[in-house]
Amino acid sequence: MKIYCKYLLFLVMMFYAFIITDISYSQLIIIEEIEVAYTDTKSFDEDILISALGLNESDVYKSQVLGENIYKLQKFYFDNGYFDAEIDTNVRYDLLEEEAFIKIIVTENRRYRIDSLIFTGLDKVEGNTGRLMRKINRIKSKDHYNKSLIMQQTNEIIDLLQNNGYMNARLKQDSGTVVKKYEDFSEPLLTVIINFEGADSIFYFGKTNISITNNKYGVESGLLRKEIAYNEGNIYSKKIKLLSETNMSKFPIVQSARISPYEVNNGKVDFHAEIILNKKTEIGPYAASVVIDNIFYIGGGVQYINKYFDKSGKILTLSFDGLINSFDINRIEFSAAITQPHVFNTNSYLTDKVTVGLYNIEDSKNYYIGNITSYLQTFTDFTFYNNASVDLTEDLLRFTYDTATGPAITTFNSLLSTTFVHDNTNDVFSPSKGFFHSITVGSGGLLPKLIINTFEPNVYYSQYFKLFTSNNFYFNLSKKPGNTVFATKFLVGDIIQYGSGDRLIPLPSFYKFFSGGSSSVRGWGARDNGVLENTNDGGDFLLEGSLELRNKLFPGADNFTENISTAVFFDYGNVWAADNDFRLDQIALAVGFGVRYNLFVGPVRVDFGFKLYDPGTAGNKWLFNDFANIFKNRFVVHFGIGEAF
Repeated sequence: MKIYCKYLLFLVMMFYAFIITDISYSQLIIIEEIEVAYTDTKSFDEDILISALGLNESDVYKSQVLGENIYKLQKFYFDNGYFDAEIDTNVRYDLLEEEAFIKIIVTENRRYRIDSLIFTGLDKVEGNTGRLMRKINRIKSKDHYNKSLIMQQTNEIIDLLQNNGYMNARLKQDSGTVVKKYEDFSEPLLTVIINFEGADSIFYFGKTNISITNNKYGVESGLLRKEIAYNEGNIYSKKIKLLSETNMSKFPIVQSARISPYEVNNGKVDFHAEIILNKKTEIGPYAASVVIDNIFYIGGGVQYINKYFDKSGKILTLSFDGLINSFDINRIEFSAAITQPHVFNTNSYLTDKVTVGLYNIEDSKNYYIGNITSYLQTFTDFTFYNNASVDLTEDLLRFTYDTATGPAITTFNSLLSTTFVHDNTNDVFSPSKGFFHSITVGSGGLLPKLIINTFEPNVYYSQYFKLFTSNNFYFNLSKKPGNTVFATKFLVGDIIQYGSGDRLIPLPSFYKFFSGGSSSVRGWGARDNGVLENTNDGGDFLLEGSLELRNKLFPGADNFTENISTAVFFDYGNVWAADNDFRLDQIALAVGFGVRYNLFVGPVRVDFGFKLYDPGTAGNKWLFNDFANIFKNRFVVHFGIGEAF
């Protein structure tokens, strides 16, 4: 009878285990709460520990993943000097609500301090390199043990050595970092010994041989040799070697460039540069979405690229595309561009682009022939501005209006401008951190005045100065980058027209500022906002800005919902006929919200904008006083690809 009871008890336990296992596998348990409890001291905030844990509320709960992440938390404490820390967990389930509540129980115990930090293998490092090395002092005696700071100091020393001739300097492979604990002291102490090797000889650059794998396009090695940033006899520097590889790789025809040592003679190192090429030509279709003069277009085209147009490394680009907003607003364009990289140095580029286009904008057809010559110079990381460009544009435009609007007119205009750009944002499509700033100053009409007054064709031109600045700020507000982002922008533009003459006309709308649209003040449609007789004509003075809070709805999801996010925004601004027409009470205000779905091309978005304050209305300017008409003349829906800014 006892044997049968044992078997029965065993079967009941197996059945219970099966039920529990079946529940755990059939139900999707979501982490509802993560709590941290401390049994003794508390050295780190709960947010820091949860971030180190690598789990988030709303994640799917998996016991195996929790176990792996507890190890990460244990390692976090170990790397910060808590060698005796103990981590325990308590998980409570609510199977009806399909939720898990995780409690992390932390016993920190003692934190070790560094009694002494010893470096070995650096005795032969002398001169200026030795003095600079001794100034690297990220961690000091009696500081708490911190693996990150020790690694940072070690890497800085190795970089300094390898950039000053000590090519073979590195940590010892078998005993790079040794930690010795002293248990018999009242205060827990340890000694950290960092063992280096290879820091006993200085090397110099020798000859560099260049080989191009499968050079079927006849790429000349002399073109690439110009990009080597060192000379034979210079002291070896890993940084300069890597810079040389980067310089070579900037040519589009080069897929990769790797410079490796292959022979050493009396301290001189000969190098071998192995170059692997890309395909010379590419042709294919592409899709495009863009905002031009506040109008959102979508379309595509076909593009041909020749990455090695001639022996100087020029790039030829031919493209034909069509863009559409509506049947009345669309564009067809063909362009040909030649880019010369490395004009004066490795960070300079010269591009000349010719464009022929037909632009339909409601009541006019614009036949366009234009050329832009652009010189771009990028700067080092130590300067505020990342790059600067000088652009010269020449535009021949023929405006053909409907008979009710006006006669056809042909204009020739040019603009010589300089633009400075600072950009330290962390993502091209959806920035969550950083600052973008650009400023452009230009003068228009000088070249047409000379040509038209000399040859007197039946062509008109305009003279003006143009100033424009754009400023975008991005702040990450969440533990995980990109989950919650606050973004703001501020734009100011001013066009100052001047001069008189028989062929001088007011600046056409083609060159002016507009307000309203999916990337502007979103309570208004494209080019619908403005203190102007006709907002489609544009204005000479623009002031505009936005405040936007972006938030991912399901940051911990592992399916399509992880790409869904929302935004709420407040936009302000307007455009005036001239800067002296500006009035503070004429700044339009808009509020709204939007939904985004993130794709590889950036977020596809829908925004719902409301006119909060409409200075162009004779009656109720504020939305509060005209709430009954909120979905009539105070509401706009916008579509776009990419963030509004």
